[in-house]
Amino acid sequence: MRKVLTWIVVVLLIAVPLAGAGVFSWVQAQDPETLAPKPVAVLQQPTAISDDGETDATITATLKAGLTVTAPAWQGGVVTRVDVTPGTPVSTGTPLLAIDGVTRIAAATPSPFYRALATGDKGEDVKSLESALGTMGLFKGTANQAYDEATAGAVKKLEKRIGVPGEPTGAFDPLWMVWLPSEGLEAQTVNAAVNQAVPTQGSPIFSTAPSVENIAIAGKTGSLDFQSGAYILGQSGADVATIRSESDVNLDLIGKLKAQDESGPAGGSGALAASRTYAVSLRRETAVTLLSVPSSAVMTGRDGSVTCVYGKNGPEDTTYQAKPVTVAGGSLGVTHLEPTDGLRDFYVLADPLAVMQETPSCR
Repeated sequence: MRKVLTWIVVVLLIAVPLAGAGVFSWVQAQDPETLAPKPVAVLQQPTAISDDGETDATITATLKAGLTVTAPAWQGGVVTRVDVTPGTPVSTGTPLLAIDGVTRIAAATPSPFYRALATGDKGEDVKSLESALGTMGLFKGTANQAYDEATAGAVKKLEKRIGVPGEPTGAFDPLWMVWLPSEGLEAQTVNAAVNQAVPTQGSPIFSTAPSVENIAIAGKTGSLDFQSGAYILGQSGADVATIRSESDVNLDLIGKLKAQDESGPAGGSGALAASRTYAVSLRRETAVTLLSVPSSAVMTGRDGSVTCVYGKNGPEDTTYQAKPVTVAGGSLGVTHLEPTDGLRDFYVLADPLAVMQETPSCR
């Protein structure tokens, strides 16, 4: 009898759990939500944080190719002196080099001189010559299109200045002058050297550095909002400048930065490209107060134009309500919001998608 009772107990210990498991499985198959654990509504007020908005940014400088000053049709000879060096400012009258002892000078005129000129000649090139001689302090009259005795006298002074051998004749040789496309150039690279043959026609004598056509700065999210205050701009862990508007992002600023395609500060000897980029960091000069909430609490309207959080004005409220918010940044799992009216004291629902019976939607 004792053995029978023992076996009955054993059978019950095995059968009852199996039956319970079977019933549980059947109920779960019929209605999975019946036995699913109910989500817990977590309500919490936003956490106030101090945020300087530090972020990465990129400055892009669009470059315009430099100018190249080329040689006229010099006929043989040897370069006996080079006057222009990298960094030399070049304008009308600037000595560039000497060929067989005769100095060749720069002249910024409407077009290059193409013919020899002497007393009695007329034309626009005569007027250009007289203007250039006037810039050099050699011609005192009013520039016109007539090559007269005053013009010849100024040319004689030019001959003496540049070292033309023999008695000055007053006749102009166009090969004494090298055409400049504009005044006030600055040489960056020079292609002439002493004791070399003269540069051939059209070959470069010197070139200027590329100039900057446009400078723009953008953060990770696009253009910067200077209405909220100034930014501290840095590079390689060091602060470089305070920028209060886009006009502060200029040549002076990029001159202090290192571009991604060069080995030194802007304006140095770096590889040239159609544009240069500068990786920098930005942070607000004055930190702002933001409110931090779980990212799961932030909802977006159907059309993406409205952002909100759900919650209650007090923990005892019975219904949830939506409160519009403005996102100001964040990090993994956390979203930073601008401190709009009433948001600091609002009890935010951490996961409205899981808790609310109706699908939450900002309206």
